[in-house]
This record gives sequence, C-alpha cells and structure tokens, in this order.
Amino acid sequence: MSRAVMGCWSLIIFQLMFVLYDTVYAPVAMPVTENLAVMLRLCVCIALAILVLVLKSEVCRPIERDALLVATLWGVIGLAAWLAVRENHLRCFLELYALGVVPLVGIVLMQLRFVAALGLSAGGMAIVISVALSVAMPYAHMDFAIAFVFMAFCLFSLIASFRIEFSARHAYLMTSIDQLRLQDVESRNAELQEMACLDPLTQLYNRRHLIEVLKQHHGDAQQAKNGVSGPHPVPPLPCLALMMMDVDHFKAFNDHYGHVAGDNCLYQIAQALQEPLDREKGAGIIGALEGEEAAMASVVRFGGEEFTALVAVRDLEHARSLAEAMRYAVKSLKLPHRESELGVVTLSVGLCVIPLSRLLEGEGMEDEVTRDMAVETLLSRWVDQADKGLYCAKRHGRNRTCVQRGNGHGNGKSRAQASDDLSDGLHDERQAARQNAQHDEQKAKLPDHRPPMGGAGLS
Repeated sequence: MSRAVMGCWSLIIFQLMFVLYDTVYAPVAMPVTENLAVMLRLCVCIALAILVLVLKSEVCRPIERDALLVATLWGVIGLAAWLAVRENHLRCFLELYALGVVPLVGIVLMQLRFVAALGLSAGGMAIVISVALSVAMPYAHMDFAIAFVFMAFCLFSLIASFRIEFSARHAYLMTSIDQLRLQDVESRNAELQEMACLDPLTQLYNRRHLIEVLKQHHGDAQQAKNGVSGPHPVPPLPCLALMMMDVDHFKAFNDHYGHVAGDNCLYQIAQALQEPLDREKGAGIIGALEGEEAAMASVVRFGGEEFTALVAVRDLEHARSLAEAMRYAVKSLKLPHRESELGVVTLSVGLCVIPLSRLLEGEGMEDEVTRDMAVETLLSRWVDQADKGLYCAKRHGRNRTCVQRGNGHGNGKSRAQASDDLSDGLHDERQAARQNAQHDEQKAKLPDHRPPMGGAGLS
C-alpha cells in the first residue's frame, strides 16, 4: 500500500510536469482555461489524489488494489494517446515518448505483481501502437520510434519485476523453511526435556523435576510476600511437605521373584502413589493446579525403589494424612511378598514439613544462577531431613510414617508415627497375609501391568 501511494504521488508530479509543458508550448493566443490538455491533466491529478485516500483506507484487497492501479495507469496512458489523436499537434506526439515512465512507475516503484505488470505492459503497448499506426506522424519513422521506446521501457521494467518477485518469493520460502526447522527443533527439545524429566519405567517424573517444582513454589512464595496475585486462583498453602518413600524389603523381593516382577511391582506402586495426590488435586486442596502446573503435585521416582513428593499442604496433620493415604494405597495393592512380615508389599515413609517462608531465606541475591543454587541447597537439606525420617520408620519396623521434626537444618529430633494397628492382632494379620501371598503365588505369577516401553529394574 505504501509503495502504491508513493507511485500515485510520482504520477501526480509526472502529470504536473506535463501541465507545465502544455502551458509553455501552447499557442500564445490560447488562454490556460481553454487548454484542454491542461484541464484534463489537472483532473487526473485530482483523481490520483482521491486514489491515494482510497489506498490508505485499506478497503481493497490486494488483487482489487492491483486491478485498480493497472486501470489507473491505463487511463494515464490512454489520456496522452487520446490528446495526441485529438489535437494532432507536435507537442502531443513528443509527449508519447515520455509515456514509458508510466509502466516504469507501476512496475518498479509500485512493485505490481508480475502478472499485473504483464497486463499493464500489454495494454499500454496496444494503446501506443494503435495511436502510432492510426495517426499521421509529422516525421518519418516517428511511429516506430515511439513504439520502440515504450516497448523498451516495458521490457526492462518486466525484467526488474520478475527478479524482484522471484527474490521476494525465494526469501519467503527460505524464511518459512527456517521457521519450520525452528519449530521442529523446539518440538524436539521439548520432547527431550520431557524425556529427561520422566522415568521410563514408572512414567513418573525423576529427581530433576524436584528442582523445578521447588523453584515454582519459590516463585509463589515471593509473589505472596510481595502481594502479587500468582497464576493460581487461591493463595499458596503455608507449608511444604517433603515425603521420602521406600519399598520395604525390595531387594529381597527382586531376589525371590526376579527383576521383571520387580519392575512390574514398581510400576504398580508408582500408579498407586499418584492416586491420593490426584484426589487432592481434584478436590482443589493442593493449589488447584491445571495443565503443566499440575505436575507440581506429583510423585517423583528418586531412584531405585525410592519415591518422593514435594507438595504444598495446610499443616503437619494435612501432610501426615496425605502420606498415610499414599502408604495405605500401596498396601491395598496386596502384592504378594513372602520375605515381608505382612506377606504383602509395603511402604515406609519419612516426612518433613517446612514453612513456605523458608524458601525466601536466600532473597536479596539478584543473580538468578545464585538463587537457583540456593534453592538446590535447600532441597538437598530437606531431602536429608526426610531421609532421616525414613530411616526412623525402617528402624521402628517399616510400613509406617515417621515425621522428622526440627527447623530444617538437621538438628531436630525424630518421632515415629505408627501407621498401622500393630497391637494384639498384629500376629494374626501377618499370618493371614502370608497365607494369602502363598495362595497368590501358587495361582499365578504377577501380571505385567507396565506400559509397552517398560524399563530395566533399578533395585
């Protein structure tokens, strides 16, 4: 549009130069108001100015704009040809030599599409040749000279138009190819990033994901401190619960049932551990997360038979109830385990609850890399605390949750939270569980519930 407007102003200047030429070389006795050529060219200037306003309003589609410009340029050429025929004056015939500027302006300056430029050149040539052949020229071969000059202008303008459009289309294709390649690279990078954060066996996130989750919680804590509303409709919960979970006697399970059964067992445990968190997310309790942010409340395979989760909770009791639900979900699978006291696969959980405000300990450091290192240091410290709770649960008989109490710096005391009723009826429960496990073993082996991509056992 801007090039078309520039071309119109160039044609206006071109017509005003013709007006000056017609005025100077008109017969002396002829008043300017009676000079038909001058009056018509001034009307053309007004029409071109109106066309500029129409182009700037952008009411025309590109094809319509090209057609309007071609018709206007034909009109400018046709006006000069009609004046030459009507007045039959030398100055009008000399003006025909300058008509080659019109296709030059339309094709090169306005940069009409090649098809439109071809139509402009063909139409202009037809007009000029018809005038040259139908009017007696004052000089010999003047008609041939006029047609040849106009044809030369059109030819060179068409060559320039073809090169310009070819370069523009080639540049567009190259840009499109680069964009497609960039999109492909970004898509592959996203897939690789996802693969790097996923455990192929259990389809859970791996321990790298914990850093990203903690950074997200850190951002929520910072926004809450500054009074800025975050991406969630509810404010972040005041505490973080870090749970370290370990399958009891899993090495003995692998030794007795084999690593294939061990992989199958880990996959089923992973799905069972995620169910309580999914119920919490569905109830809108832990952050009301959606989409990718829902990954913040997810179980992570920490390594081997160890799992962990970093979840926002209301308080210690909320965290303990969530840990108990996850532990009970594994026990409810009733996977047979002859080497376990209960005869089924069980889970031990170490729990550490941290105030969300503790994430802001490293504030004041403007360097993002330094803040990330501080967040990783805090995570390592809290993992160590939860790990102590896990060892406490192991020492107190397994299949239970132990809360690691303290200030998060490793100098607190541990207290075992019994998770099962292991009082008078414990012996009967173990005996019944062993009998059920032996019956299950005799009936069939563990079915393979893993996805097709399964993985090698990491015991």
